Amino acid sequence: MGLAPGGEAGLTIENRCCAFQRKPSEIGVPDRWIIGIDRVEPSIMKLDKKDRLILEALQRDARQSLAAIGKRIGLSQPAMSERVRKLEDAGVIEGYGARVNLRAIGIGLQAIIRIQTTHAGIRKYVKLFEEMPEVLEADRVTGEDCFIVRCAIAEPHDLERVVDALALHGGVTTSLVLSSPVRKMATVLAAERSGA
Repeated sequence: MGLAPGGEAGLTIENRCCAFQRKPSEIGVPDRWIIGIDRVEPSIMKLDKKDRLILEALQRDARQSLAAIGKRIGLSQPAMSERVRKLEDAGVIEGYGARVNLRAIGIGLQAIIRIQTTHAGIRKYVKLFEEMPEVLEADRVTGEDCFIVRCAIAEPHDLERVVDALALHGGVTTSLVLSSPVRKMATVLAAERSGA
């Protein structure tokens, strides 16, 4: 992170796929937030052992009551509610949702699609990813490719339509997913081991 004109911190990223600069004032971001490449990232919150236990419990089953979690880790229900509220306010907990078995609803194929594009294509692709229901996730990466996208499709002929749509603004390389032997939620143990 460098200093932009006027003494305000800015971010300049340059590689084969992108080069641009943003300042916090340009997008109306509070001081407690750090500017990321394509989105605003919350600042890092220091977690203690009880925070980590709360996060692990909620990741295993977010439907369990806060009172039940508190009882297991030695906190009252009001103390649990306060901690969870702070984790939500700090952006550590981004939301709650259901994990859906895609095969059980007839979506049996997934593909990993690598995309190469120019800087002019970056925003077009982000908009396209948001509009396509088949796109499960899209990561902007460094190196030869600009994006790595995971798509879910019901039938093999749907893959052709998805690949054609994604090839509008750049080159694509497609791989079908045979299996996903390791699938993890974000782990708070990694943060604990890194000393965060």
